[in-house]
Amino acid sequence: MRTGIFITGTDTGVGKTIVSTGLILALKARGLNVGYMKPVESGCQVLDGEVVASDVRFVREVCGIRDDMDLMCPYRLKAAAAPSIASRLEDIHVDISYIVDQYFQLSLMHEIIVVEGVGGLMVPLNNNEVVTDLILQLGLEAVIVAKPGLGTINHSLLTINMAKMMGISVQGLIVNGFGKDVIGLPERTNPDEIQHFGNVPVLGILPWLKDLDFNACKPGSLLSEFMERIDINDLLPGDDDGY
Repeated sequence: MRTGIFITGTDTGVGKTIVSTGLILALKARGLNVGYMKPVESGCQVLDGEVVASDVRFVREVCGIRDDMDLMCPYRLKAAAAPSIASRLEDIHVDISYIVDQYFQLSLMHEIIVVEGVGGLMVPLNNNEVVTDLILQLGLEAVIVAKPGLGTINHSLLTINMAKMMGISVQGLIVNGFGKDVIGLPERTNPDEIQHFGNVPVLGILPWLKDLDFNACKPGSLLSEFMERIDINDLLPGDDDGY
């Protein structure tokens, strides 16, 4: 039975946290006990002496998840850089086996865990390992988050092909932020091209949510839009998916 889904992106800043939050809310609306993990977050702020992971804070507040922060985000790094660089600056080693242990603890507490990656598939976590190594050791399938505009076909197909080459199953792709910029021919046609050439399903297109306030942890219409526009049926836990 599947215990988790790994959310990765074609790049940083594509909205993995928003998609992860929407997915958690939609799964919870189906009656599932859902956990969340962001194994590594860099660019964290220091508030009152505590290193605060803003992405994890948003998910915790919006989704009402109260698991221990060290389980949800084992590595909180201050520098806004790749984890390999940020951890070096703080003399910290990002240990994938430790992340796997923390994930296992969470999996005992929840029916399904949404795991949010950092950046894309080839982001270095330490001197020797990248995000694909983490996904493989967790034994999870991936959902890719992509931007809607020009250039996303190339970025999406590169990500899909890298995942397949590394032996990572891609459950589908979600286009996020549709309508933030002018909607032109690329925005209207990219999803079909990605689905055709990538041979993975586009699970849906999530619009730009003007009423979502990340800093104030207010999701606005995220749940209703996600449930209306994103097909999560193949992401639900089941006995026949090999997990």
